[in-house]
Amino acid sequence: MTKLLQEALRQVEQLPPSEQDAAAGALLDYVKHMREMQLTEEQVEEVRRRRSDPNRQLVSHEEARNRIARLVGGDR
Repeated sequence: MTKLLQEALRQVEQLPPSEQDAAAGALLDYVKHMREMQLTEEQVEEVRRRRSDPNRQLVSHEEARNRIARLVGGDR
């Protein structure tokens, strides 16, 4: 276990039981979703291909947010 995680757990231990449960739930949810978020080999290769392109175009954080919002059906 890393020192950072040990420190986080020490701080969580100081919380009331209901807040400890909330923190534990958040950590378990994080771990579950991290395991579910895996790229296929094809996706990994596509990322590598795009990153290696010296002429790739980058967008600002705001533009990326706008594009994602359009994809999920929200307006920005």
